[in-house]
Parts: sequence; structure tokens; C-alpha cells
Amino acid sequence: MSTNKGGRRIVAVINPISGGGAAHKQWPAVAAALAERGFTDIAEVESESSAHATEAAADAAASGAITVAVGGDGHIRDVAEGVLRTPGARLGIAAAGRGNDLARHLGLPEDPAAIAAVIADGVLRMVDVLDVAVPDGSSHVALGNVYVGLDSVATELINDLRWMGPLAYRVAPVLTALRWKPMKVRLTIDGLVRDELAHFVVVANSGDYGHGLRMVPSASVDSGHLQVLIVHGSVHSLQLAPLMKEAKVGAHVDREYVEIVSASRVELIADESLPVHTDGDYLSAPPVSVTIRPAALPILVAA
Repeated sequence: MSTNKGGRRIVAVINPISGGGAAHKQWPAVAAALAERGFTDIAEVESESSAHATEAAADAAASGAITVAVGGDGHIRDVAEGVLRTPGARLGIAAAGRGNDLARHLGLPEDPAAIAAVIADGVLRMVDVLDVAVPDGSSHVALGNVYVGLDSVATELINDLRWMGPLAYRVAPVLTALRWKPMKVRLTIDGLVRDELAHFVVVANSGDYGHGLRMVPSASVDSGHLQVLIVHGSVHSLQLAPLMKEAKVGAHVDREYVEIVSASRVELIADESLPVHTDGDYLSAPPVSVTIRPAALPILVAA
């Protein structure tokens, strides 16, 4: 880690719908706290789409500004994709989503004054980035996790239940499990091919998602390698309820049907009807290929 020294300009890229409008409530307080710390050049851009957030972040980073993502995990990913176009450009985070799992993983604060302190006087943590190749030939960035199976199907339902707030993270997996049957998946992990029957597969950078679940507790965003979690289909989906409860502290990994493998490259083939998700958002249908860029993104964290 290194200290945050350099330019004083800040550009906040704000997702107006994150957290049911939480970004609009939070950022003015953060900006006011930054002004009290002597920051006078603070600009705001309200994102109109994922692509617009990425382009706005790219412009801000290219100008030499500290680019701040104000929103949830998916929005932070979109902003990071733009920041990455300028080598060495810094990313600040003002988490304002529903899950805020990346911010939690990084130990970032929720209080506006504390967020401002990190942006002003934090240190840089060099974070690994996932590159995810999809069937149309394009490549996309992920910061937290790539996953497919029961979890990704449940995430689709969570996004449909936004009106429920955090409760959706508990209701959706149960409703999904009632109809779920294990999927057939072919994994190629660092060249080794495995055909599996699984409930879900997670290719993890942070390992944290689902509003506070330590789903892959061995993962860390600066480890330099991927962690692949496989929940095998040897048990009925309704028997996974204890697993989800244990995942709050990472204790589920001791179950015999849970496996974690370290890797640097993962290729995943599954039924094309299954959604592949990254950081809480739909990405594409399978197949996908995931690689890692170690220490690619400087993120401001607490000193």
C-alpha cells in the first residue's frame, strides 16, 4: 500500500438508482466533508447506464482526478472498468448499494465523514481484477466474483425483488431452491478438465457477496489468484439452507459437498439457459472464461 498523494480534483460518478436512491442521499454529505478538508474542485456525473458510468469514469481518470464510484457493487465494477484505462489512476468508493459486499471486504466505512477521510487521506490498495470473456468475443471486468447456478438464478430474483430491500437476499435463495435441480457443468481449471454436477460454481476474487456472506472465505482481492468454489450436487437443494447460514462466517467450507480450488484461469461451460453473473448483475450465458490481472487497480482504503 502507498499513501494517497497528488492531485486534489475529485469526480464522483453516481448511480441514481443504487440502494433505492441511497447514493443521492449519501454523496452530498461526503462532498460537504471533503469541502471541509479543503477539496474545492469536486464534480459530479450521474450515470445513465452501465456503459455511461464506464465512459464517465474513463474521462475522469484520464483527467488525473480521483474517481469516486457512488453506488453498489455493480456500479463500482462499471466505474472501475473506466478507471483501468488510465494506468495508475485511483478509485475511491462511496458504497451506496443494497449489498455493499466489496466495500465490506475492503474494510471501507459507511459514514459520510469517514468515507471523505478515506478519499482524502487513505492509502492505495492494489487490487486484482478479473477479466471475463463471453461468447460474443468481448471481455468484461469483475472485481468481486463470477458465478453460475442456483446463486445466479437467485440473483435474478433478488433483482426483481428490489422493493424488499435487504430481505430479498434471504427470500430469493429459498424460493429458487424450491424449483432448483443441480446443473451439469464442465470446468477447465488451469488446463485440467472436470465434468461436475453442481448446485453452483463461484470464481472468486473477493469471495464476499449476498449481503454479507463469506461464500469463499479463502479469497482476497490482492492474493494474485482465483479461488473456485464448487457446491456439489450430491445433496438436495433444500438441504443447502444450513450452508447459507454458515456462510455468514465462512463455516460452510467444512461440509463434504463444498470444494475450493485455487487457479489462475477458469473456463466454464454449462447450459445456455443459465445466467452467469458478476458482482450481482447479469453478464451473459455460458460459456465464459475467467483470468486474473494481479494488482491492477489502485483503490483508496483506510490508512
